[in-house]
Amino acid sequence: MRRMGNRATNITVLLIVAALVCLCSTASAAVEEFTYTAGRFGTVHLYRSTPRPRHVVLFISGDGGWNLGVVDMARALAGLDALVVGVDITDYLKQLGQSGEACLYPAADFESLSKYVQKRLGLDHYIQPILVGYSSGATLVYALICQAPDNTFKAAISMGFCPDLTLPRPPCKGNGLIWQKRPDKGDYVFKPADHLPTPWIAFQGEIDQVCDAGRARDFAASVPNAQVVTLLKVGHGFSVPANWFPQFKRTFAHLAAPSDTPASAGISDLPLVEVPARASGSHQLVVMISGDGGWAGIDRELSKGLAERGLPVVGIDSLAYFWTARTPEGASKDLARILRHYLPAWHKEQAILIGYSLGADVLPFMTSRLPADLQTSLGLIVLLGPGHETAFEFHVTDWFGLGGRVKQFPLLPEMSRLPPSPTLCIYGERESDTLCRETLPPSVQKIGMGGGHHFGRDVKAITEAIIRAIAKQ
Repeated sequence: MRRMGNRATNITVLLIVAALVCLCSTASAAVEEFTYTAGRFGTVHLYRSTPRPRHVVLFISGDGGWNLGVVDMARALAGLDALVVGVDITDYLKQLGQSGEACLYPAADFESLSKYVQKRLGLDHYIQPILVGYSSGATLVYALICQAPDNTFKAAISMGFCPDLTLPRPPCKGNGLIWQKRPDKGDYVFKPADHLPTPWIAFQGEIDQVCDAGRARDFAASVPNAQVVTLLKVGHGFSVPANWFPQFKRTFAHLAAPSDTPASAGISDLPLVEVPARASGSHQLVVMISGDGGWAGIDRELSKGLAERGLPVVGIDSLAYFWTARTPEGASKDLARILRHYLPAWHKEQAILIGYSLGADVLPFMTSRLPADLQTSLGLIVLLGPGHETAFEFHVTDWFGLGGRVKQFPLLPEMSRLPPSPTLCIYGERESDTLCRETLPPSVQKIGMGGGHHFGRDVKAITEAIIRAIAKQ
C-alpha cells in the first residue's frame, strides 16, 4: 500500500483524534453504530444519529484500515444528519486482488454498496451518496468519480489527497479516468480529468508532510468542477478537529443541499428531470425512462443530445421511481399524468417515449395501458436494450446476497398490445439476452449497434437513429 512508511506515525496521531472529536461532539445526538457484511467489501461500519438521515456518505479509510481515527471522523459525519457507511480500504483492495477482472471498476461496486445498504435499511427513497475518503481513500474517491457515469454520486470530498494509489491491477477508464503506471512499483498515478461534472473538493493540510498541499492545488486547478480547501495548522493526520471540521461542515452542507426538481402541481411527487431544448420549433417532446442506475450515463447524454436537436425531454429517474414497488397499471397512470401535464405546458402536440434498460423493460406495459387519446398522441416509441422480463421494483440481486424475489412480467406478450405507433427496438450486437432478437410485431423496427448493453457508449449513434426515425414520420 502507498505511504506505508508514514503509517506508524499517522496511526499514533489518529488515535488522538478519538478524544479530540469526542470532546467536540459531546453535545451532539447519540450516534448508533452497527455493521453489515457486504460482498467484497467485507464488514462495513454504519453510523447514524437519526432513524431516517437526510444524507448518505460512503466513507473510505486510509491504509491504516478502520481504526479509531476514522471511526471518530465517521461519527462526526453522522452528526450532520448523515448515514455513514464506512469501508476499510485494505479489506476492499485485498478482495479486488482476488478477482479475475481484466481491469478494475470500483465505481460500480460503491454504487451497488449504496443501493444495498439503503434498500436493506428500508429507506423510503434512494439518496444519492456523497463520497468521502481519507488518505489513500481520498485518492480512491477521486478515481471513483472519474470512472462513474455522470450523476452516480452527488459529490466527493478527499481528505489528504495524493494522486497515486497501489492497486492489484489496472483500473478501467470508465467515464474518463486517466492514469499512468509507475514502472518500478505497483502504483497507479492518476491524472487530472478532462471531464468531471461531479463536484470534487480536496481538503488539504498546509503542513501535510505526506501529500503536498501545493501539488494538490496544482492538480485540482486542471480538473473541471474541482476545488482545494487549504487548512492551516493541519497535517496528514487531521489530528485537531477544530482546525478542519468547521470548514468541512460548511462545505458538506453546500454539497448536500437538495437539487432543484420540478414542483408543478399534479406531478411534484414524481422523480422527474427536465431537459429544455435549445430551440423550440419542434411540435414534439420526449419522455425518457432511465435504467436502474438512475438518471446517469446514457440517459443524461441521450437527453442532452436530443435537446440539442430541438426536442425537450422529461426524464423519469427509474432508481428513485421504482425504489418502492409499483404495478404496470399504476406506472401507466403516472405516465399519463406526465403527458397530460407537459404536452399543454410545453405547447407540444406529440410525445416520443424512450426507455433504456429497465426503462425499456417497463415502457411497453406503461404504454399499452395509456388512455386512447394519449396513445394517439404518440409519435414514436424507442426501446433501448430491453430484456425478456421485468419487475416493477428495484431489487438488489447481485453478490450482496439480499434475498427474496420480486414478481417478473414477460415482455414479449406485451409487445403485441402496443399502440400502432412506429417503434424502434435498439440493441447491442454483443447482447445475447435481448428482446430485440425475438419475432416482434411489424410496427417494430430492429436496429443493432456496436457493443453490448451500453452500445459502446456511442450515444451519438443512438441519437441519430432516433432523429432519422422521427424524420420518416
